[in-house]
Amino acid sequence: MSPLDVPTADEEWEDMMFMLVLLMTQWVNRRNAAAMAILEAVAITPFMFRNVSGALTMLAGGVVHGVALSFFATQELGRHMNCRRRRVWMLERSGGLWKDLQGVGAEHDKEFVRFCRLPRPLFLQVLQRITTHIQRSPTSFWLPLPAGQKFACALIRWATGGYYQQSSHSLGMGLASAVKSNEDVADAILHEYGHLLQFHTGRRLEEVHNAFEAKGFPGCVGAIDCTHVYIDKPKGTWSECYYHHTGDFSVVAQVVCDSECRIVSVYVGFPGSVHDSRVLRMSPLYHNTMTGRGVLCEGGAILHDRTHVGRYLLGDAGYPILPWIMTPMGRFARTDADRTYDGCHLAVRSCIERTFRRLKTVWRNFIRTQIANLETLRKEFMAVCILHNLMIEHRVEIDPELLNHSSDNEGDGQPTTRVTGSHATPVDVGAATTDFHVTFLI
Repeated sequence: MSPLDVPTADEEWEDMMFMLVLLMTQWVNRRNAAAMAILEAVAITPFMFRNVSGALTMLAGGVVHGVALSFFATQELGRHMNCRRRRVWMLERSGGLWKDLQGVGAEHDKEFVRFCRLPRPLFLQVLQRITTHIQRSPTSFWLPLPAGQKFACALIRWATGGYYQQSSHSLGMGLASAVKSNEDVADAILHEYGHLLQFHTGRRLEEVHNAFEAKGFPGCVGAIDCTHVYIDKPKGTWSECYYHHTGDFSVVAQVVCDSECRIVSVYVGFPGSVHDSRVLRMSPLYHNTMTGRGVLCEGGAILHDRTHVGRYLLGDAGYPILPWIMTPMGRFARTDADRTYDGCHLAVRSCIERTFRRLKTVWRNFIRTQIANLETLRKEFMAVCILHNLMIEHRVEIDPELLNHSSDNEGDGQPTTRVTGSHATPVDVGAATTDFHVTFLI
């Protein structure tokens, strides 16, 4: 190696300075524009002005030191502020179930029915009708939940009777959003499909007539009975009125169904201590019929001896003897004919029992004790009655395993937590539509 190839001390110093400046430049990484300018100047001064390179190097070191101190001071200040600041923690919602429900294929469709109870085509059909009522507009701060997600949340809640927090988390929703979605969906279903909760007319009414006449009851248009939706003890001085003889608190729902278990009249809201006959006398069905309005005051059937029989309902022994309600003989049966009549009456009237069994089997939210807001509860009950009719109309088959694992004993199952309830008085708001016997609680 020649003497010219041996690096001098100045050249080694320049190489070290270049590497030092390069490392500092990478570390600062554009944190301070002024520091970057000085470091760039330091990088080129050894080649131009040897006399000022040392001063500039010290200046650059001071700038970098100041930047480092500022960085660590900012970190310490941030930690100090975090200790004093209120800490907010947000639960990360999975939303996995909602993603699964949107899957395509036979297995996904089967799971869809298991959770939502409605087949996908029927789900989409109902969703199309109610979307305008439940879909919110986007704002500058947030995007609204999809209408299908809100509808699925309500259906899953009614089908399983689980906690709001469980269903909302699995669908990727907040708790408040899930609670509001249930009420919005119930209101939308009542608004769009409320006409399904009324007595049949025209050809459908003739079919009901013929079905009951074939079973030995000409002129019959349905069966009537009451069921109890069990709730936790409501707050207020009127809570004892909801005490049922079974030892629980409940709300009474009066239901009328036809021969195919379609629900044609609903009246829900009376406290559980009220007798079935009292609920009947306070219902719009009784008021309309006694004043000469409604299906029960029209038409009828002609017997073989040319005797005219008006339209009537089949009720159990708890109902009063009225021209339009046929009850069993019960303990007053004396002859074989009386007992035969009671047997036929029981067999034909069993359609209302099958209606309750199917309704509470599919929508299991209503076989369990609830801490319920009574206004929301009655909306949800009427909404599932409408869905019950839609499933019958579209011939939706119920999973046999679901029927086998159900119980007709009302009120069994584990309690589930709901929104705190309050006392409410039933008030009919369906008077504008004849035979639309639904009740709102305010």
